Amino acid sequence: MEIGYSCDPGLLRNLNEDSILCTSFDLRTHLEVISAGLFIVADGMGGHNAGEIASDLATRTFYTECTSRLLAQSPAPPLSILATAFDKANSNVLESAGDRELQGMGTTLTAALVIGGDIYVAHVGDSRCYIINTREAIQVTKDHSVIQQLIDAGTITPEEARNHPRRNEITRVLGCFQDTVPDLYHLKLYSGDNILICSDGISGVLPANRISQTVISSNPSQACIDLVAQVNLAGGPDNISVIIVKPGNLPSWQAMITAETSVRTR
Repeated sequence: MEIGYSCDPGLLRNLNEDSILCTSFDLRTHLEVISAGLFIVADGMGGHNAGEIASDLATRTFYTECTSRLLAQSPAPPLSILATAFDKANSNVLESAGDRELQGMGTTLTAALVIGGDIYVAHVGDSRCYIINTREAIQVTKDHSVIQQLIDAGTITPEEARNHPRRNEITRVLGCFQDTVPDLYHLKLYSGDNILICSDGISGVLPANRISQTVISSNPSQACIDLVAQVNLAGGPDNISVIIVKPGNLPSWQAMITAETSVRTR
């Protein structure tokens, strides 16, 4: 598993309120040892340094809760583990926000759990997870934002969204309400797939085709460096966080197509 990451304040912000986490480990079953990893991007918000506290607390809580349950003797299904970890992180940020100086703080959180050839994602906010290869770029997550609602309604185009005055308005974040729930996703991975998780410091500045081209043109570490450089050349208006993961030992896309075709023709 190749992993690259970068967390940069950008050019216009004095404080970096983003938090990221990258960890890889082996899961041992009675049949085999499976390569796994947990990857998180959280983009905090709030007055003073509250956004930094919210993203850090959410990331640490999510990691602790997720890994402890994943490594338990009889673990629950992965999506259930992610949902439970999210609930714990949300509760901890809410509790800390009881401090008057931290009131109103919150954070996006996009977490990807990779187990062998499967990816499980928990998501809230406007950070994003993509799967990128030479064939296509799939945006796994959907933004919880006013802009996304306007796009869905056909009021504006994705191109117009980049400079829209309401582009920073988020409709769902971790740490503001007790009943906040994440979107959960499960997808299969194939040879050549790159997983990209980023804050809107990247996706809100660079067009999707440039992000994809950068990812497939380099190894994960270099691609992260290149993406941050491109954002800063474009003005670096926000904190910049990105993780790129290229899992190994995945089935080929062609083999999957052949198998499906064979099943359908019987």
